[in-house]
Amino acid sequence: MSGIAGIYHVDGKTVDPSELRRMTERLAHRGPDGSDTWHEGPIGLGHLMLWTTPESLHEKLPLVSGALGITSDARIDNRDELITALNIATPPAEITDSALTLAAYERWGESCVEHLIGDFAFAIHRDAFHSPLSTVTAINEVSLT
Repeated sequence: MSGIAGIYHVDGKTVDPSELRRMTERLAHRGPDGSDTWHEGPIGLGHLMLWTTPESLHEKLPLVSGALGITSDARIDNRDELITALNIATPPAEITDSALTLAAYERWGESCVEHLIGDFAFAIHRDAFHSPLSTVTAINEVSLT
């Protein structure tokens, strides 16, 4: 499974990019297929990629879309059901599990986890409030270390 990292400075201090890089470097063994970070103000997200599904080959994380950002380690098993429920026009083979998770959050908010079936851990940042929503759910013993 991929590695994810995040920083949220509750005092509003700007994230130091080198601090975020050090965090992701410590997880290098979790993501041999690439890594990246994103930061803005007091929020920073990191990701170390491990491709495990055909869709994950299209994954670029952290993903920022509008006012939302996500980093995740996810394998969503009810993809077809979610694609239909969320009226997603993108061909199923081209939509990533993180993009599905983010679309589910946009539709259902924090209760999106009730609609996701699979193994996942993720953090979502809502830029409009400049505060993070961290949702971490373990199903089938997803390791967060």
